[in-house]
Amino acid sequence: MNLAEKFRGAFRHVEVALIVVIAVVALLVSLRAPNFLSPVNLINLLLAMVTIGIVALGQGFVIMSGELDLSVAASIAFSAAAAASVMRSGAPVWLGVIIAIGIGATIGLLNAVIVLATGVNSFIVTLGTLSVVQGLTLAVTGGLPIAVPDALGLLGSTTRIAGIPFPVIVFVALMILAQLVLVYTVFGRRVLAVGDNVDAARLAGIPVVLTKAAVFAIAGALAGVAGILRAASLGTAESSAGTSDLLPIIAAVVVGGASLVGGRGSMTGVFLGAVLLGMVQNAYVILKLSSWLQLATFGLVVVAAGVFDQARQGRIGWVNTLRERRSVRASLATAHGDATAESTPHQSKES
Repeated sequence: MNLAEKFRGAFRHVEVALIVVIAVVALLVSLRAPNFLSPVNLINLLLAMVTIGIVALGQGFVIMSGELDLSVAASIAFSAAAAASVMRSGAPVWLGVIIAIGIGATIGLLNAVIVLATGVNSFIVTLGTLSVVQGLTLAVTGGLPIAVPDALGLLGSTTRIAGIPFPVIVFVALMILAQLVLVYTVFGRRVLAVGDNVDAARLAGIPVVLTKAAVFAIAGALAGVAGILRAASLGTAESSAGTSDLLPIIAAVVVGGASLVGGRGSMTGVFLGAVLLGMVQNAYVILKLSSWLQLATFGLVVVAAGVFDQARQGRIGWVNTLRERRSVRASLATAHGDATAESTPHQSKES
């Protein structure tokens, strides 16, 4: 295998490609803004992506199972608002945290029940529950932020371990845990099997309904975790939390290499996808670029990642044609080379 083939082979692994892209983007931006790669800015970059990154991990499980959950963006705000209301009434912080996670998981389970019981596409179902949960959030908050107890602030960005904000540590720990679950547990293998071919998974004895219900619950629970960490960092639970995070959440999963039709992906890829998007977002702020350009970039990244995924799976006709032509040319060249090599000794003998 020559160097070019090894290089192309490495880029078949999305994580390697993402690391290279992240390094290139970091280098290019640092040429214009030398402080971009400073430890302080890198920590702030990760801190800004905690909410999106944590929810993207849950969304990753859902997408890898062949489904989609749009309601997680609204669950971020609702779970935090409900927990803040309970804590304001005198409930202890630990109970508020459990309530936030429990509410998120409950919303996820409700989505699963509707999807699995009716057969309605999860995009349609969760689009509806997204609106419902947003309405409930406004009902709870009245459109106003709800202050959280000072004790909750211990879970926020002001608490640092070895200089790293606590929410960032939680994000990284959850990524590692999610990757271990996906790769080394029966549940993780079931998620990928269900996403790859639900009928084959059912025939193999995999509990499809329970597996899909679990991934929706995990996505909702992680939205609750993200909501409570965000409220802890800001000191308030806001009704608008997460409203602009839906596109980056899905983008992080898709850019991270997860197939939109399920059956493929990794949590390290999701993590790197979130880091790349956070880096782009941070670069736009440092370089003082327009906010509309940032939104447009996120949209283009999602489309490009989707096209790349389809091409990688051989689902784009003209790409397949180009590959077949390249393969034929390579075969002909190999055959011609072999024929030339075989004829050379005969010519030498005759001479």
